[in-house]
Amino acid sequence: MIIAVDGPAGAGKGTISRALAQHFSLKYIDTGLMYRALAYKALAENVDLSHENSLVTLAKTLTTGDLQLPELRMEEVGNAASKIAVLPAVRAQITLHTRRFSQEITAPYKGVVLDGRDIGTVVCPDADIKIFVTAAPKVRAERRLAEMMQSGKQPQQNMLEQIIERDQRDQTRAASPLVPAIDATLLDTSELTIRDACQRAVAVVAAYQNENVQVLRSANGCR
Repeated sequence: MIIAVDGPAGAGKGTISRALAQHFSLKYIDTGLMYRALAYKALAENVDLSHENSLVTLAKTLTTGDLQLPELRMEEVGNAASKIAVLPAVRAQITLHTRRFSQEITAPYKGVVLDGRDIGTVVCPDADIKIFVTAAPKVRAERRLAEMMQSGKQPQQNMLEQIIERDQRDQTRAASPLVPAIDATLLDTSELTIRDACQRAVAVVAAYQNENVQVLRSANGCR
């Protein structure tokens, strides 16, 4: 089973994706970390963030080990990742990595949850289940600010402005813009607790599983 969970920053898709992975014994892959890992490498090696060919060459060297660095969660790295994510050739290379990682599923996992921004539309358009998680920009900004304050970090600029700027880049880029797949289930978490949001996502997957069980029984003549 492949579950695609897409949405903007701060909507809660990471938390929801991890909850789904744990509940249904699935492997969890945060595809955004691939862009962050590439951005981190580019910053460390002083690679021009607008030089597409250099970034693609650097992307080819990424390994799963690069996704474990705690520095990837830095705001500077996140902003750089958003900038390089608009480059078509970079997205194409990261997509290849994502598809390969999603196919490397072994026991005890029964499938994979892919957390990203274009999983249901580009990376895995044939995913069994697609969920688009969203929330109002002000709500997302408040959540991100609370996370940073809790970890002792200070935002580099007004958090709401930063969220809006990133949304603008993600939604208007020529390559794989951030949009819900036409067959995705929309999950607005603006007024939901973390628990409620996760429960609703679990219900979506459970409904899919029950529906397929019924189809299988019908095909086998069972009632």
